[in-house]
Amino acid sequence: MKYIGFWEYEPKNIYKLFELGAVMEEEYKNDSATWEKKYGKFTGAYWLGMEPKGFGLFDFDSVEQMVNMERAFWPYKKFRFVPLIDEETVKKIYYEKKK
Repeated sequence: MKYIGFWEYEPKNIYKLFELGAVMEEEYKNDSATWEKKYGKFTGAYWLGMEPKGFGLFDFDSVEQMVNMERAFWPYKKFRFVPLIDEETVKKIYYEKKK
């Protein structure tokens, strides 16, 4: 399932986050299939202006992948994952309930 992962961090920890991100990138380069089994798929991260917060786009097959992603940056980055539901699915559910 696709999620938007909102994140926040303390500005004093930004370089620690960069280090953790570099470790994750290296793991991905070495074995992307194993990395995706553990962490899911990740599209990219976006800062909200120059605030110490932003979001990323994720695709998790399990709660375990979501927890693994969150724990990879703990305690320096706090995540909040929100599921993304496509419009056609929502319409279908609403129309079925309407009957």
